[in-house]
Amino acid sequence: MIESDNLVLEQYGRYKREELEASPYKFLLSSEIEINNHQVAAFCHAIDALETGGIILADEVGLGKTIETGLVLKYMIERGTKHVIIIVPASLRKQWQSELLEKFGIQSRIADRYSVEGAYSTKKGFKRFLKSYDGACVVIASYDYAGKLMETFNEVAWDFCIIDEAHNLRNVFHGAKRAYKLYELTKGIPKILLTATPIQNSLKDIYGLVSFIDYEIFSDEEVFIKRYDDERKLSELRDVLSPIIQRTLRKDAAAYIHFSKRISRTFDFVLSSEERQLYEEVDSFLKREWLYSIPKKNRGLVNLVIRKLLASSSFAIAETFHKLRERLEKEYNSEILSEKDKVIDFFIDFIDDEIESEDDYPSYNGKEPDETERQKGIADEIKAVDSVIAIAEKISSNSKIEALVTALETGFEYQRKHGILEKAVIFTESKRTQMYITAELERKGFLSKDIVLFNGDLFDSKNSEIYRRWKVMHPHNTGYGKSVEIKHAVMNYFMNNAKILISTDAGSEGLNLQFCNIVINYDLPWNPQKIEQRIGRCHRYGQKNDVVAINLLNRQNKADMRVYEILSEKFKLFDGMFGSSDASLGLLESGMGFEKSILGIYQKCNTEQEFKRAFDRLEKRIDSKTFDKSEKLMSILQGMSSEEKQVELELTSRKISKFLNDWMFWSNMPDSEMDNRTYFWKSPIWGENIVGSHGTLFLGAFCDSNRMLFPVLEMFDDDGNDAGFSEDEIISLLTLLDDDTITYFKPTEREVVYFSNLYDWIRDKMTERYWRGIEPTIQYEQKKMANWARNREDMLHIKMNNLKDEIAIAEEQMKNATSPVDQRKFFEESSRKKNRLARIERTYNKRLASYQEDSEMEAEKFRKRFEINPILLPNIILKF
Repeated sequence: MIESDNLVLEQYGRYKREELEASPYKFLLSSEIEINNHQVAAFCHAIDALETGGIILADEVGLGKTIETGLVLKYMIERGTKHVIIIVPASLRKQWQSELLEKFGIQSRIADRYSVEGAYSTKKGFKRFLKSYDGACVVIASYDYAGKLMETFNEVAWDFCIIDEAHNLRNVFHGAKRAYKLYELTKGIPKILLTATPIQNSLKDIYGLVSFIDYEIFSDEEVFIKRYDDERKLSELRDVLSPIIQRTLRKDAAAYIHFSKRISRTFDFVLSSEERQLYEEVDSFLKREWLYSIPKKNRGLVNLVIRKLLASSSFAIAETFHKLRERLEKEYNSEILSEKDKVIDFFIDFIDDEIESEDDYPSYNGKEPDETERQKGIADEIKAVDSVIAIAEKISSNSKIEALVTALETGFEYQRKHGILEKAVIFTESKRTQMYITAELERKGFLSKDIVLFNGDLFDSKNSEIYRRWKVMHPHNTGYGKSVEIKHAVMNYFMNNAKILISTDAGSEGLNLQFCNIVINYDLPWNPQKIEQRIGRCHRYGQKNDVVAINLLNRQNKADMRVYEILSEKFKLFDGMFGSSDASLGLLESGMGFEKSILGIYQKCNTEQEFKRAFDRLEKRIDSKTFDKSEKLMSILQGMSSEEKQVELELTSRKISKFLNDWMFWSNMPDSEMDNRTYFWKSPIWGENIVGSHGTLFLGAFCDSNRMLFPVLEMFDDDGNDAGFSEDEIISLLTLLDDDTITYFKPTEREVVYFSNLYDWIRDKMTERYWRGIEPTIQYEQKKMANWARNREDMLHIKMNNLKDEIAIAEEQMKNATSPVDQRKFFEESSRKKNRLARIERTYNKRLASYQEDSEMEAEKFRKRFEINPILLPNIILKF
């Protein structure tokens, strides 16, 4: 605490602390994470944008859009937000929940059919669900379940909505039923959309996403395309988008963020004859026209999972085919059992449920066999399954494990040589493969204490012991829920004790492993975004060393090699400073779409030549979506040049520094014991010796009724003119004011009039300052509504031109018609359209006037939301 004999500064400190408490920058003080300039800038833009419908946060991958959103969420909750819904791909629900809790102390609830349907399925029950936590209720739901939730409990008033991976919704008006449902259900709710690729290959992408924020920005799609589908209009479109899209590139952030490199390494292996036989048997099984062990609606999904597991280990395949055999036995005995769903759930657990729908994977639509064929077919399929199991269980060790051991030994040698901690994370699809890898590594000399597994399983015996010890050592880090705490315990053990972490993708959600620089893909996913996520566990902000991405490859399998080449060369996943660029990932419809394309190739092709042709076609399809086009479209997201962006980030840095300095200064200032009455003081000595002149100091607050908007500190010369000192300059002078030189005085009648005039002048100045601060928001709304009127006018022109074209076609058809009936039909059609055109032309000016009037009325209604009852509270008037 500052030792102060300065009543004036102490009193001003009351107002300054209140102002600083309300500042968005306050959250920099309580955050558990380091926050960068671009994140603070995005956070501030987002707060302003929520006033006018919302914002799209579109930073490049790895720059912390989730942190920006978490800051906004915390700010909004502090200011009274009660209900927030976060809509994400299903596979990211837990990650969002844990990050909000760990980084921002925000508790949230995952809403799905397990947590809601049942105990909370009634409207009264759902209200209990929303009140499960004190204060604001933050609900996290998948795309599909969010729609169901908002539709079922439509009486809930959501204060705002967050949508992650929002590019999945860009086709909202083109047959994407789920996207359109969310569009309808979230209308009128302020939104934050998160995506690194808001534009992929068409301007229509940005039209769809911006319509989620506010349909009136662009209105009709045909108007949008006619206006902006011209390279000469891209700068105009950029101006329209700049208030609602915030985007920082990694090259912009590289000035203050260290980005390490990625280095790729491959280690080859050769399948044994038994492993080749297993591969061929499983491949043949999956290509059967009809499979009784798999419901036809799940056929594509299960095929994908089995092919993933085939690349994982023979032990995972054996476990899987035992599951299929269980189903077949029940099918053969014509049992109708609910347990069938449990077997299918086994497969669904492996899927990146980006959309959480079985329709994402193609089903089998062939003719269903009759009963006689069915029994014979099931018996035959049991034999095929038994054959696979027999071959798989005969294999005692997979050749891939030798490549893994070599990779680990090479990696650890590299780390020792460069003075890096010996750490490696191994990713695999299967828990069964995890156990196999662990056993094999221990058999080959790796110590048990050096290996730790993570897969989200809360009941693993080794992890339970690690958790028990962690709780003893960290008694103050509990209370977050067992799943979050176990993750903390395992990560703590990996960082401080173990050398090897073996993780499934499900277990890896939300892991921050920047202390480890070796990532090994034991089995390589086909989804580029999933690979990016794996490597991104280590190659992220805070990583000090180059990250080595290791892949284990069977070079005998030409199809596997082509997949690796595409992932490496087209998507640039394994080398470079930034990993896969937004432009290259933007070539994908989605990671799942690419995954399904690969699955289709493996399912349909048999010969090496067939595989080559199919992969050539896939590469041509990717190349046809040229990088140049993608980059040109992405350029419209930059509201400013790179140089202007650097200026903005530097300005943000200065604002942060000023806030932190102010906070330090005023938080150490003693509390004032004075009240808010008006005090008349004088200190001629301060004026003569310090200021060098005489005049008046005015200290107080500018309010909207009882709500303080900002503190007021103004200085005037002896003639009543503004002395021209800034707040900081006045404060600097006030630090030299000695309380012993201050005396009270009673103002004369003349001074009362003088102070009254000063009061009016300051109030007007502060009112002007208030409106100047919110002018950009009001101007944006005015421009938006003016644009709305312009859109309506353009729609009229399009409608009239379309009618003229249709009239010309009808008249041409009438002219060429050979029968009186057809002539009459085309004549009537032409007449109807002429009448419709005449009505539009007749009412054209009236409609335009109506659009203009509505536009101005809506803009004025918006402006009135910001009207205040301006009150100036004078606290100290100091004559000097």
